[in-house]
Amino acid sequence: MTAILMGISFSTFQCKPPDATDDPNLITSLRFTPSAFDSFKRNTELRYSLGSAAIVSAYIVRRDSTQYEMLVKSLAEHLSETKGAHSITWIGDTDHGLFAPAGIYFGVIRVNDQRFETIIQVFHF
Repeated sequence: MTAILMGISFSTFQCKPPDATDDPNLITSLRFTPSAFDSFKRNTELRYSLGSAAIVSAYIVRRDSTQYEMLVKSLAEHLSETKGAHSITWIGDTDHGLFAPAGIYFGVIRVNDQRFETIIQVFHF
């Protein structure tokens, strides 16, 4: 699935990295709902589905112009999750308790040693 944000096309779901195997623990869906939000007014949910029980970590990152990744918010570390649908709420804040600046962010889910990501746009009116 592709989203157009501020005139730029982004991939919003990366189900399997190119070298992934058919591990049933991999994420079967991943998205933010809503995919763009004003964190001064509402929250967003990082929603994902697992093919079977797994250990999951989730965080928000931002990339600079050189694609260097900066941790914005740790949402969960080493959660023991069951098979099926799950969600984690992000209020648009940082690990320092401040609102994240407007911009493009990535929600990252780690399942076992596999990484999956989806995009989120934060704006402020």
